[in-house]
Amino acid sequence: MRALLDYLTTWPEDGRYQSHTIQKIGGGANNILYKVCSDEGNFAVKFTLRDGRRRAWREFQTLKAVQSHGLAIAPKPILLDETSYPQPVVVQSWLDGEVTAVPPQTDADWQKLIQHYVSLSQITPQDTAVDLETAVINFNGVKNGVTQIQQQCAKVPASHQPAALKELVRWAKRLPDSLPLAPLALCRVDANTLNFVRRAGAWASVDWENSGWGDPAFEVADLITHPAYLDVPVARWEWVAELYGVLCGEETAVTRIHTYTTLMLIWWVTRLARTLYEIPRGLDERLVPRDPNWQQQAEQKLAIYAQRAFAAITV
Repeated sequence: MRALLDYLTTWPEDGRYQSHTIQKIGGGANNILYKVCSDEGNFAVKFTLRDGRRRAWREFQTLKAVQSHGLAIAPKPILLDETSYPQPVVVQSWLDGEVTAVPPQTDADWQKLIQHYVSLSQITPQDTAVDLETAVINFNGVKNGVTQIQQQCAKVPASHQPAALKELVRWAKRLPDSLPLAPLALCRVDANTLNFVRRAGAWASVDWENSGWGDPAFEVADLITHPAYLDVPVARWEWVAELYGVLCGEETAVTRIHTYTTLMLIWWVTRLARTLYEIPRGLDERLVPRDPNWQQQAEQKLAIYAQRAFAAITV
């Protein structure tokens, strides 16, 4: 394994190393991922961005927690090394199944996606010996959500903040902190369609580098507002929220989802404004080159999120 990892840090393209077949997998901006196939089985080698999140560590720890609860919905952890290579690395089993950028198209597939999140809510700090931190993005209560919005906003000088952003943040700061704190559970974070492995049984997911403890209902709001699902009809999201409430059995889950969804629309306005400010100044590091049209795409998304946020706060 060590010799293989040494070879992979030369960042080869598809090919072979000794008895292994190597395939470089694209799609992620914060990691370099390889699928390695051999007679002993297939596994994923993921080199992550080195930053304060400890991405490889978070992923490895989360996979251990999921495995300890007997849930076959994530890869099996094999190796973690944060110090021996230019980038931290996590090695895990490879999951076979369908991966597509297209959101679910049937009630049955939506239910499998939501059931995946409900399964994770079984994993709590009280019954987990594995060390985990708070999820990178997760709101637990209105005050906490507004604080995280303000933290994003603070990274953009006032002179570079769009007028819509300032107005939305002012609205959020006036919200009463009316939601009860939710019991913590494991949250995977990052609802990108490409992170889910669709199978005949329970769906699985990959890319756990932002995961940790949080309010599990927030995960549904994160799903609803994720850029990969911008074209999903509003009626579907009402159905999804109600289904989650039924499956998880939490009395306030649907209310929390609706509140967090509005706050996340505002969070995305702040995050995209931050993107447009930081990238030209070299302040947003990535391991993979950006799309040359990134600025136009970010501006278009910011306009969409601002429109939806204003619609939500005027209901």
